[in-house]
Amino acid sequence: MKVIADASILIHLSAIGRFHLLKELFKAVVIPEGVYTEVVIDGWGLSGSLETSQAIRAGSIKVNQVMDKEKIKEKSQEYKVSTSNAEVIQLGKEINAEVVLADEEEVREAAEATGFRVRGCLGILMEAVKNKAVSPQQAIADIDSLVKSGYRVSDDIVNEVKDALRRWSK
Repeated sequence: MKVIADASILIHLSAIGRFHLLKELFKAVVIPEGVYTEVVIDGWGLSGSLETSQAIRAGSIKVNQVMDKEKIKEKSQEYKVSTSNAEVIQLGKEINAEVVLADEEEVREAAEATGFRVRGCLGILMEAVKNKAVSPQQAIADIDSLVKSGYRVSDDIVNEVKDALRRWSK
């Protein structure tokens, strides 16, 4: 399965100590150059920078260049997303990705409108529970850590996911 990620996924999973789930669940993840620059170069020393850099060296994250640069501008304007997020959408199309990993609502909507399946940090945690990479209780604690670290998500969604995880633990 071809998977492409935006910066928010790398940053938030790192912030809660769950960056390793990317490799465990997806084997290899692709990011565009703009995401690399945002997380590793501009964000050096912040959550996700070291982990992303190490994952690139280890080969579990691959940095690809978008071929059609004009489409980046079009997608950025069409979906009202940043250039690096527009790169995620465009590169996803170019490499025939099946899944876009993204948390920001605008990016998720753009990815879905383009035909991708979308998964965010909460979905990754749920997938990790299904694959027995973390327990439901650990995932619930991780959700709390995400929210405390500045992760923006509605209380309704948090409660819905936690309820599902509690049901799985029975």
